[in-house]
Amino acid sequence: MGRSPLALAAVLLGAGFAAAASGASGFAFNPVSVQLGVRLIETTAQLREALGVEADRGALVLEVDPEGPARKAGLRAGDVLTRVAGKPVGDAADVLDAVDDHVPGDKVPVDYVRHGKVESTRVALAPARGSRMRLGRWSFQVPGFELPPDVERELRRFRERVERQLKDLDERLRRLESDERPDRTGY
Repeated sequence: MGRSPLALAAVLLGAGFAAAASGASGFAFNPVSVQLGVRLIETTAQLREALGVEADRGALVLEVDPEGPARKAGLRAGDVLTRVAGKPVGDAADVLDAVDDHVPGDKVPVDYVRHGKVESTRVALAPARGSRMRLGRWSFQVPGFELPPDVERELRRFRERVERQLKDLDERLRRLESDERPDRTGY
C-alpha cells in the first residue's frame, strides 16, 4: 500500500519538525525545487592546486546537463565552482544551500575557475527534475514521488510558519525560566 505524495510530504516534514522541536540542528526533509544542471564533487587541496584554483574550497564540475541552465550559461565539465549566489561552495550540498531560497528563473551569480583563470557567469535556475528531497546535507531521489508546485509552495510556507512559532515558544520558555518572581517555589 503506497502513500500519496501529500501524505509522504507531511510525514517527511513532520520528521523534520519533530527533530527541530527536540533541539536537533541541521535536520529537516525539504523538497529540492531548483537546479543548476551540474554533477559535482568536492575538491582536495592537491586537486585545486593542480587545476590552478587559489580558493580554499571548490566543487569540481564532473558533468553538465546538455539541456540545463549551467550549459546555457557557459559552464563546462572541469570547471571548479568557488561561489554560487554569493556564497562560497566546496561540494554539491553547499550549492544546494546557496540556491535553496531561490525559485526557478532566478539568475544567480556563479564564480568558477577554468584553466587557472577566475571567471563569472549568471545562471538562470531551472525547476528541479524528478523528485529530489534533502535530509540535512544529503540530497536523494524519491522514485514515484512528485510534489505539485502549489503543494510545495504551501509546504514551505507551513514549515516557515511552524519554525517561527517554535522560535517564539522557545523565547517564551526562556523568559519564564529566567523569571525571578519571589512567589516561585522552584518546584
